[in-house]
Amino acid sequence: MAPIPLFAENVLKRAEELIKVGQSSSALETLHDVLINKRLRNANATNVEPVVKKLIVLSIAQRAGKQLKEGLTQYRNIVQHTSPESLGNVVDFMLEGISERVNEAQRAADQVSDKKVEDLDEAESPEDLILSSVSGEQTRDRTDRALVTPWLKFLWEAYRNLLELLRNNARFEALYQRISNKAIDFCKTYERKTEFRRLCELLRNHLQAIAKYSHQQNPIKLSNPETLQLFLDTHFHQLNTATEMELWQESYRSIEDIHNLIQQSKRPIKPQAMANYFEKLTRIMYVAKNPLFLAAAWHRYYNYIARQGKIFGEEELQRVANNVLLSTLAVPIIKPSSRVLSAAAKENKHRTQRFTNLLFLNQAPTRVSLISGLASSEILARVRPELRPLYDLVEEQFHPLSICKKLAPILETQIATNADDAKYGTLLCNVILTRLLQQLSQVYTSVQLDFIFRLARFPEPYSMSASDIERFIMNGARRGEFQLRIDHQSRSVVFDTDPFDGTQSSSNGAQLQASPSDLMRSQLSSLAICLSNAQRVACPEYVAEKQAEKAQAMTEALQKMSQEHRVAAARKLVIERRKEIIENALARKERAEARERALRQQREQEIERQRIAEEQQRREAERARKELETIQRNEAKKLAESIKQKAGIDVSIADLEQMNTTRLLELQVEQIEKEKQDKQTRLQTLARKIDHTERAVRKREQPLLEDDYEKQKTADRKHHEAARKAQLVQSKEKHERDMELKGRFVRMYQDFNSVRSKLDQGRSEALAAERKRIREELAAAKQQRIEEYRRVKAEVEEAREKERAEREAREAEEERVKAAKAAELAKLREELAAQRARDEELLKQRMELEKRAAAAPSRYVPPSRRAGAGAAAAAGSATGASPSASGTASPHPDATSAAAAGSGSPSTGSAYVPPSRPAAAAGASSPAASSAYVPPGRRAGGASASPAESQVPSQPAGAASSGSYVPPTRRTTAAPAGSSASPSPSPNPTADAAASQPSSGGKYVPPSRRR
Repeated sequence: MAPIPLFAENVLKRAEELIKVGQSSSALETLHDVLINKRLRNANATNVEPVVKKLIVLSIAQRAGKQLKEGLTQYRNIVQHTSPESLGNVVDFMLEGISERVNEAQRAADQVSDKKVEDLDEAESPEDLILSSVSGEQTRDRTDRALVTPWLKFLWEAYRNLLELLRNNARFEALYQRISNKAIDFCKTYERKTEFRRLCELLRNHLQAIAKYSHQQNPIKLSNPETLQLFLDTHFHQLNTATEMELWQESYRSIEDIHNLIQQSKRPIKPQAMANYFEKLTRIMYVAKNPLFLAAAWHRYYNYIARQGKIFGEEELQRVANNVLLSTLAVPIIKPSSRVLSAAAKENKHRTQRFTNLLFLNQAPTRVSLISGLASSEILARVRPELRPLYDLVEEQFHPLSICKKLAPILETQIATNADDAKYGTLLCNVILTRLLQQLSQVYTSVQLDFIFRLARFPEPYSMSASDIERFIMNGARRGEFQLRIDHQSRSVVFDTDPFDGTQSSSNGAQLQASPSDLMRSQLSSLAICLSNAQRVACPEYVAEKQAEKAQAMTEALQKMSQEHRVAAARKLVIERRKEIIENALARKERAEARERALRQQREQEIERQRIAEEQQRREAERARKELETIQRNEAKKLAESIKQKAGIDVSIADLEQMNTTRLLELQVEQIEKEKQDKQTRLQTLARKIDHTERAVRKREQPLLEDDYEKQKTADRKHHEAARKAQLVQSKEKHERDMELKGRFVRMYQDFNSVRSKLDQGRSEALAAERKRIREELAAAKQQRIEEYRRVKAEVEEAREKERAEREAREAEEERVKAAKAAELAKLREELAAQRARDEELLKQRMELEKRAAAAPSRYVPPSRRAGAGAAAAAGSATGASPSASGTASPHPDATSAAAAGSGSPSTGSAYVPPSRPAAAAGASSPAASSAYVPPGRRAGGASASPAESQVPSQPAGAASSGSYVPPTRRTTAAPAGSSASPSPSPNPTADAAASQPSSGGKYVPPSRRR
């Protein structure tokens, strides 16, 4: 096998070389191997398309279907995300090539058949007679089988492979439908019924598999109107072809497929397509020999094209109306008996339901409903005038003795002679015979069989024998349509008159009188009518009252009817409005879905492109890495070989795998150094040898150089003298020639001057005119250039002015914006200043409130202890003791001793002071106040104060009595009265100075406002 080229661009050249040397199979194999190579999955479609076309040409020439299918599959994977239209071009190229081969085979078969006919007067040759007697085939059949059939088979395989290749892929849905239509045309052109059945089954399986493969990538969505329309067009083409080829089973299945697609469609189907649907359905029902649904199909066909009168002409409407009339009248009146119905009830019910669904009907049609529809529509007005009496004679008029005679001319001249109407003749004769027997049963009790045979005479080709008529009568009697008995002894027909017979025909047609069974069935209603008439005569007041009530009811009914009419009209408007809103909503939803679908497809394509790009980058990086490793490995091998050859170092493959390039380079460097040293040694030896040799040569040639110099000097003098003599001779000869030439020129000089002066005088005017013209053109060009320069300069100045004006306007706008921003900023600053003023005012008010709160009583004193408290306060103020000196609230052990030393009276109580007002308790000097509880975190100090703290000057009493919060940085510790401790220097003079200042009311001062 030939080696595979590494790139797709080189494979064509390789294939052409193989084809030129007669190896087409090898070229095909090479192209096939390149296409299925994984390296081409992310290749460009433009580069791969020529390779695929060359593969197609070779595959067609060799009828290699397998390689062709695999190559197209790989090419589909390459182009389905980037350029799907490229696959369409390749497929068209392939089908054109195969079709051309089929045409060539047909032409070759025709030529072979013509050459075989040697004698045109002879009907058949002896060889053909012998072959036909043995094989039973004709010469043309054998030729076609040998030449044409293989190519037809290859073309059919190509169509089938393409359909399998393109199915259930939204990117190739248009191409799939186009190939389907071409495959259908292929079956129709070459009358391949077996292949057409297989093709229909294949398309049906693909349609049913859409839901199965909906979760895959790029699925077919029948909710898309364009996709559904493509499927409808293809199946309509399939239906038309099946009908033309008279494959009625496939036509029926195609009708079912189209019905299912129409049910899924959200758009209205084209009128021509629906008309074609119903027309083909009439032909299928005729072949199925179902007269009832044949008439129903004609009714549906007529009702549809009647609404589309602008599309279909009057001739078509008249033709369809004729078929509607004849098919409806031809529906048999005699139904199968109950026994026959029960035998095939399930099958008949299922078939009837399927036919009803295909006609888009809610319920199965009947003969009575079809006749009523025939009478209520305009069909009778559109039929041919010759056929109009047919309806009256069969359904409306009562002529038992002349019905066949009156209908015979119509059957003979209008129906039998018309090929389109003749198919209803036999069924119409059966219906007419049924009407004849029904009408005879209303007039006669018994009649002779010969009398019936004489009345039931039909023209050719619809004539019926006596046995046929008798068999028909017995069939109707057995199935319950006729109530009669045949007396073969008297050869008469006896009509039963049983009044208690419950059977009743639903299509009796025209009736002359009621039968006994009908009279018995309506006996109660007749009795009620008689009683009502008697009451009307006997009680006229009751009748008048009933009539008045009836009139009043009619009046009320009319009023309610008008009201209901208005309500119904309003409801109709509401419904129409709702329908319009729903339709608009659906349209918007469809548009939104279409946009979302387009965006989703775009996102998917973008993601796929990114994935392909990343995959391609990864593959390129992997390929580069592998190539680098390969290059390194090859270089290492070459280096090892070089080392082995030059240095004689044997490096095996196993050692090569373990060694890296650095180690090999080290070995090479060592070898090079060794070789360099050897070479240096050899060069030194050689240099010494050359020096000795050169010294010997120079010593030997020294005397010889002097002799050679003397000889050279003598030879140079001789050569100089000879050259000088030759130069003098040449100079003299040249001077003589020049003097001779001067004499000749002197003789001609005067003539030359005269001629020149004449020429100058003749050309001076033209030369002056030319010079003037050139100067004028130069001046005009200069003036034009100046004007152009001025115009350009003016445009430039204008553009500059415009730009300057725009810049000034822009600067002015910026200044205005800046001024607006500055004004807004100034306004904000003013608002901020006002807000700050309001905040300060609120702060002052809050401080005033705190002062007032501090001046108010800070704790509750019971009435029983208020007197003692006042005395203690007086004593405390006289002694001037500090609150902490007599307090007992400190938990420290030193506090108790300090309190005992500083106070002469015991504690009289331990009243609780809330944490929010400890300062007021500290400011009281009474015994009761001195025993109040002060939390440790807010105590001002006392006997438990440290010596360092005792040196701080005490806070004035007025500051301690305010009851407001004092920060720790400004709290003071009062020393006990009479304390002799000397003040120690404070480590923080600033804090001491701040603490020595009197507190302004004892309120909290923020750090930003402290002095």
